[in-house]
Amino acid sequence: MQIPQSLAAGMALSSSFILSLGMTMQKRNIDWIGRRRPWNRAFYRTFLLWFIGFTLMNIAPAFNYLALWGLPTNVVGAAAGLSVAFTALLAKLMLRESLGIRRLGWTILLFGAIVSAGFLGDLGSSGNKGLSRSALFFFLGLPLGVGALLIVFRSKLKGPRHAAILGAVSGCLAGFMVFPLRALQVDAGTGILGWLVSPYLYTYLAAGFGSFILIQIAYKDGEMSAIAPALYGMQVLWPALGSHFVFGAKFFPAQTAAFVLVAICVAAIAGIHPAAKKPVALLTDDRDKKRPN
Repeated sequence: MQIPQSLAAGMALSSSFILSLGMTMQKRNIDWIGRRRPWNRAFYRTFLLWFIGFTLMNIAPAFNYLALWGLPTNVVGAAAGLSVAFTALLAKLMLRESLGIRRLGWTILLFGAIVSAGFLGDLGSSGNKGLSRSALFFFLGLPLGVGALLIVFRSKLKGPRHAAILGAVSGCLAGFMVFPLRALQVDAGTGILGWLVSPYLYTYLAAGFGSFILIQIAYKDGEMSAIAPALYGMQVLWPALGSHFVFGAKFFPAQTAAFVLVAICVAAIAGIHPAAKKPVALLTDDRDKKRPN
């Protein structure tokens, strides 16, 4: 099965925007986690909006699945870089976060590097040859192990940079998810039974669950405008690198240079922490405030 590349590109673009919107909604309404009573109307409203964001995040991969019928894995992964622009806009509109001139500059450069990393390669490859199971499991196991260590030592490392690193590891797992999606298309077909008995379904779920846990912790410890570029940068870099080992994709000198630039931009953005504006009060209700006597 194949779809036109223009339609596949539209699917990848839609996935990026839906994912960014869902993550921003979760960040805006994250305060319900760990909140003690009273569970008033404001609490339930916050939880509902957070859950809508959670739902949008889980809908987004379906668009990537469709995009993989017309584009190779590294291009679909690179399209996730568009989420940097979407998230920057949504964070300013919904979270009142300040980007800062330096962060904005690095973000623009990161956006260009991400596009280059994905599109300077071989567009003719659909990632359906030379599938290596051992490489696929390696590119899942490494970020899972790093993420577990970051959680174990969170109390000692907790801070904005730790949150950015958590976002980057979460991005590795999120980017990895295009591999089992494509592997399911190639190896398991379109039948439900083939999916249920395929190990790729469960590697996909493990990556998604791990990415979800790590990004929730990052949201609690850092600000969106620092977490998102690290998240999306590694979401592009990880599958772009892994495509060579998992699906035998070719590397090109210009593409390799773009990979290095992505890593530099991610490190720079993670180290810049402009002061955010006064946060929006989300779990307050006028009726809960004490009235003056």
